[in-house]
Amino acid sequence: MKRVIIFLIGLGVIVIVLIVSAIGYFATRPKTQSTKPQVVEVLEEKTSPPIVIEEKKLTLPGLQITTSESTSSENIQEIPTTTLGQLTKPLFEKEYVLAGLIYPYLYLYDPSEGILKYLNLEDKTYKELYRSFSLYSPLVSPTRKRIVFQENKSWKVLDLSLDETKTLNYQLSDFAWRNDELYYFAFDENRGGGVYKFSDFNKEPILLSRLNLPEAKIEIFGDSLLVWASPLISYNSPVFLLDLKKPTVFKLIFEERTYPSLLANSSGEYLFLSSIENGLWVSKIYNRSFKVIKEFNWGSLKEKCSFEKVLVCGVPVTQETDLISWYHLNKSFNDKIVIFDPIKKEEKEIILDKNYDILYPKLTPLGIIFLNRNDAKLYLVTLE
Repeated sequence: MKRVIIFLIGLGVIVIVLIVSAIGYFATRPKTQSTKPQVVEVLEEKTSPPIVIEEKKLTLPGLQITTSESTSSENIQEIPTTTLGQLTKPLFEKEYVLAGLIYPYLYLYDPSEGILKYLNLEDKTYKELYRSFSLYSPLVSPTRKRIVFQENKSWKVLDLSLDETKTLNYQLSDFAWRNDELYYFAFDENRGGGVYKFSDFNKEPILLSRLNLPEAKIEIFGDSLLVWASPLISYNSPVFLLDLKKPTVFKLIFEERTYPSLLANSSGEYLFLSSIENGLWVSKIYNRSFKVIKEFNWGSLKEKCSFEKVLVCGVPVTQETDLISWYHLNKSFNDKIVIFDPIKKEEKEIILDKNYDILYPKLTPLGIIFLNRNDAKLYLVTLE
């Protein structure tokens, strides 16, 4: 009888547990809701415009030029022969190192800020290209893709399209661009002096030919390279020619001259040569066959001239022949400006009312821009 009672009690407990569990399940389970179709809004895809990568340019403050008047660099008849000193004004108040002018782009190095940059003279903007507080003698290539300069004691080439620099061997005494190819004269105690060519960033410079000079000046004239002794080592020197198509040996092209200075025009059609003859400074222009087409009774220096379609020179008013003092920065010249068109055979002279020791003058639509060695500032001579 006791077993039956215990069995019934256990069965009752089980039933109670099952009932409690069932009540808990139905009380806590989520209620079923009827599902209705919903409209999902799909946003229309819009084609994104292509990303435009622009050069970052900053507005340049204090650019002191206007473009209301312009002078064509192809027609010097517009240029009056008169005193234009009142129209000569500085482009900037700061001192700069000039790296080249390919209008409208003016390449400058600012030593106070350690910035190499270019300026657009038309929209008055600029862009920083390289930073260094130890940068010297920069020169931009005609294509504006490369710049050569000395940084500390090393010579380097900056490729702006690759954003890379290449260090050159040896110390350069002079260099010249031919498109993006850099030609330079360098001297090494073990190898002597020679002309080198650098073009490929993945390769080392190529030695074209040797010449027994510790320092030399060079100039590209068409498919030829002209080489003569630097005035810092010898004021008397012959002029040699190296054929760039077959750069094997040098050919003597001019007998020994006193303080020779040569500059070819951009198309390789004409060559300007200035030297001292019989104690007088004289200049001549040669054609590609080295025939004289024009003689001047004045002299100047390669550094004081530019020669594109027309020749533009800073010409010392007093034609002193003590050039070595000028090269050693021990004296300064007071220059006028002479412009000559070799095709039209027209010559113009501009007298300035102040003392300017002119370097690298260029005829632009704005006027003549030059660097004054006396104060390391850029000046503009408006031609009205």
